[in-house]
Amino acid sequence: MTFALIMTNYPPGQICSPPELPSYLKDISDLKAIVGVPNDEEMFRIHAVIRMAQRFVDIPDICTPELLSRLYEHLFSAQMARYRSQYPCSIFRTDTIYTPPVLPARVSANLEPVSGTPSSEQIAKVQEAVRLYQRLAEIPTMFDPQVNADLSQHLFNIQMEAYLRHNSTVTYPGPVPGEPRTAKPASQGRTPGFLDGLFSKKDHQANVASNNAGTGADSIQSHEHSQIAEDTGIRDAVERSNRLAEQANQLAERSNLLIERSNEIAERANQLVERSSQPSKQPNPFAERFTELYEQLNKHFEASNQHHQRSNSLAEEFMEPVLKFGDVLKNINKVLVGIQHAIVRVYKGNTMHAVDCLMNERGETPSSSKQTELKSFGWISSKYKTALPVVVGGTSLDLFVPDGWLATLLSFYGIWEGMCEKETSPRVKEGKEKEARERLSRYLSSCLG
Repeated sequence: MTFALIMTNYPPGQICSPPELPSYLKDISDLKAIVGVPNDEEMFRIHAVIRMAQRFVDIPDICTPELLSRLYEHLFSAQMARYRSQYPCSIFRTDTIYTPPVLPARVSANLEPVSGTPSSEQIAKVQEAVRLYQRLAEIPTMFDPQVNADLSQHLFNIQMEAYLRHNSTVTYPGPVPGEPRTAKPASQGRTPGFLDGLFSKKDHQANVASNNAGTGADSIQSHEHSQIAEDTGIRDAVERSNRLAEQANQLAERSNLLIERSNEIAERANQLVERSSQPSKQPNPFAERFTELYEQLNKHFEASNQHHQRSNSLAEEFMEPVLKFGDVLKNINKVLVGIQHAIVRVYKGNTMHAVDCLMNERGETPSSSKQTELKSFGWISSKYKTALPVVVGGTSLDLFVPDGWLATLLSFYGIWEGMCEKETSPRVKEGKEKEARERLSRYLSSCLG
């Protein structure tokens, strides 16, 4: 007998409570309990606190691994709430489409919508995109908390989809012939955890009602199996959450020179606190020394912030000439391509085969490019009979190019705009075949005529 696990609407009164934060994390954001589905601002705050906690996780008495783990549990609960509010229906035998956020051009990750069960490669691509984008957190002008939160939520969504697809059914053997079937309490063997709110009481009652069609013993056994499937799913989700937290801890860049210096000052402060906590006739000098060290620590953090702001400013100043230099290189490249076309054009003995000598802006000819599958115009013309007039040395000749190759050739020479939906489109827009053919003809004729 097979039972499917069903995800229901997120209860509007559900509360996600954060752990108690030390003062330095409260300065970043004093996290409050979240009632119902968290909004964008609440998600931004959780991510900001976790980023700061990762920097201090190796400093004793400032941030412990236990605190960071509890912060990840709080993030998991918040992301689960958003997931359940956005995808409240049955998640099995349907192809839910998960659309990633739009990433800036500086992040070299090409994410596409995920439909159905995500593959390992798709999940790995999103994990890589998260890692690349979180590197930009050190440069505030290049880091958008909205994109970071959306990207993290997208990773959570597809991982949850993969998990639920994998555990969507649980198969149990039938009863042993002659063995009496007895009802057991539904809550027997249940292990409570922070995911106990994953299924609401209302969903539990609905599942019992739907299973009551038939004999009483069958209803009780079906309810028992459903409860076992639910408990197994909850335990697996908790284990998966812990694994994700461990991976995030390993990937975090935790140490640099400033943090090491802060660690030394914090250790000295801890030693003074321990000494001052012991009975002493003159505790005031210890307290004064501790205050002095604490002030030095604050000054050190202020200085590091100033250096950080200065580095951001220098990075912005550096980017501007780099962008200008890129534009200059593009212009030089276009000039070089034009010179190459002119060299081909002035040759007096040109034939139709001269089109195979024309380079694009990447320095490729049709027969040397993967974009054209290493096919030359001569090869294409030998296979098809759809004429494409081209002027070569003042004489109009016919190439033979089918409509199916127009989009590839227009994209190869960088003249696809207006004819194709995007540069990698396999075909031109519907109804644009004639116009696309004329554009390619004019371009080749201008290079060889």
